[in-house]
Amino acid sequence: MRIGLFTDTYRPSVNGIVYVIDITKKRLEEMGHEVFIFCPADGVRIKNIESDDHIIRFRSMKNALFDEYNLSLLFPAAEFRRVKKYNLDVIHFFTPSFIGLMGVYAAKKTGAALIAQHSTDLSQYITHYPAVVPAIVVGAGFVLPNTFRFKGQDVRELIKIYKPRRLVSTWGSEIIESLIAMIYSRCDAVIALSEKSKIQLESWRDEYWFDVTVMPTGIDALPKASAKQISDFKAKYDIGKDDEVVLYAGRLSAEKNLDILIPAIKKVLKHRPNARLLYVGDFEYKAVLEQEAQDSGVGDRITFTGSLPRQHLGVAYASADLFVFPSVTDTQGLVVNEAAHAGLPFVIVDKLVTEIVKDGENGIVAKDNPKSIADAIVTILNDDKLRTEFGKKSKLFASKCGEVSQTKKLEELYLDAIGTVLPPL
Repeated sequence: MRIGLFTDTYRPSVNGIVYVIDITKKRLEEMGHEVFIFCPADGVRIKNIESDDHIIRFRSMKNALFDEYNLSLLFPAAEFRRVKKYNLDVIHFFTPSFIGLMGVYAAKKTGAALIAQHSTDLSQYITHYPAVVPAIVVGAGFVLPNTFRFKGQDVRELIKIYKPRRLVSTWGSEIIESLIAMIYSRCDAVIALSEKSKIQLESWRDEYWFDVTVMPTGIDALPKASAKQISDFKAKYDIGKDDEVVLYAGRLSAEKNLDILIPAIKKVLKHRPNARLLYVGDFEYKAVLEQEAQDSGVGDRITFTGSLPRQHLGVAYASADLFVFPSVTDTQGLVVNEAAHAGLPFVIVDKLVTEIVKDGENGIVAKDNPKSIADAIVTILNDDKLRTEFGKKSKLFASKCGEVSQTKKLEELYLDAIGTVLPPL
């Protein structure tokens, strides 16, 4: 098959969608398919820097809405010729913005199978990034009429959702939900990355119907760290031999619920004085968290490493005793899979965000408050046997969700979709 992956975020940005796309492309190519990535350029000029001629860039406004998000400004009809020449059998889009919608347009014009992947909980994101709302309003107004043929139902729905509300966040959520349902109803398959996302998407099907398939992205274990690498890592970040490292790894952004870990670790320290909270990652919220740590009175037990290359993250997991994941906005949490491969026990808040963590088997699902999270952390750190058993189960669960096995499921979904595509408009 000739497969196009359409995304409004890609390198040099570093985030979960980028990793998912790279894994998907690599594994599909190993299976014998030809895979193209359609993505934003790093600015209005398209520089010829790609070593891979299967990466096709489109002009964008750099950091248009927030850091590391380049907003592509294009009309699907005008750019359609660039896509059409690749004769794609499958178009798989990961973001419902300009480039993702160009994929929808191209699929409807060529008859390619159209696959949507619900990668981001956008209705939650607009609470933290309100500037996204006007961009959605303007973007949808420009792009959708050129993307697919409107029906009377579509016009009525757009009139309803474009009526301004008193609360911008409420209005933005309603716009997101209605537009996504409208778009996904035109797809041959819709992928949710977790049971949580499936439940959410199915709740948006009031006016439009679409079927949802739960298919997490497969993740393989990261390279194993050597004893010297672990020793050097601990020395660099002043982690003592008796420290009990509670690790969070991932993007440090406002919507990840990361503030809650600071009062939680303060409570943990009353019972486990050698506990240390380690934030691995970077983003715009890092400065806020650093200030909160400094003001907490336990700042000397909280460490920020900044961003680490993914291929070197194995040393962070190997240096930890427990992985904590407080996010309630993620759609799957790739770092959870990586930590599970490393044999770490878990404390999480959202039990539906991942298939990898099972309450009471390899981790504890805590309530969304500092005391509950602290109690769960202390329970695991107090019991060496429990921590060991949880770690063994983590490795077992992670082994069942590898890159090859999950990409084979994706391949099967593509083949089924090719057999059921609608004719071109």
